[in-house]
Amino acid sequence: MDSWMNTPVPSNGTQGPKRRKLQPGSLDEKFKRLTIVNGKLGLHLAARSRLHDACNVRVITLGDKHPVSIAMTEAGRAYFLRKKTVQPQQLGSPHLYVWASAILAVRKLQDIPEPDLQLLNAHVAAYDAPGSLSHLVNVCTISKAWAPETVRLEFAVAEELQLVLRAVLKALANTGGDLKAGPPQKSKHERAVAKLLLEFGEGPEIAGE
Repeated sequence: MDSWMNTPVPSNGTQGPKRRKLQPGSLDEKFKRLTIVNGKLGLHLAARSRLHDACNVRVITLGDKHPVSIAMTEAGRAYFLRKKTVQPQQLGSPHLYVWASAILAVRKLQDIPEPDLQLLNAHVAAYDAPGSLSHLVNVCTISKAWAPETVRLEFAVAEELQLVLRAVLKALANTGGDLKAGPPQKSKHERAVAKLLLEFGEGPEIAGE
């Protein structure tokens, strides 16, 4: 390693980097090019983000009247009501309360295999405060899905809780949930940017599709 790190850098005889020449063009034209490049970059980063989500975040859609959906929604509302009278530092992150509500609600579902129920009960007993989960539960959210009367649940947990999450997802899938795979759909903002780029004469294949 010393040999290749200490090899002298060859000189090309110049005194330093050359100054780049300013590209000709009006200010409006430059702003247009900047807008196009920013749009392409935004689409590229959004596509990469969706791929990362597909690798790291488990997604399942569920009816909004499902007991787990109701419990998670109510936990989020209760957190923000409690936040009005309690310091946020004492409460911790809202997604931890949503996670706890999901676990407690899943335990009450019918026909859960005994090994999974034991796993969930052990998880409830082991973590009796939000702070004890802060380094293990990274994502736990509920939001409206595109289909009417449907919600979208997203989970991402540390390796230590993967078996617990697997039991949760299995229980939800067995009670009407639709487990998703692959990158999520483009957001409305991605579609809007792609449409604007087309209006600039930039095709989807150029815009990072």
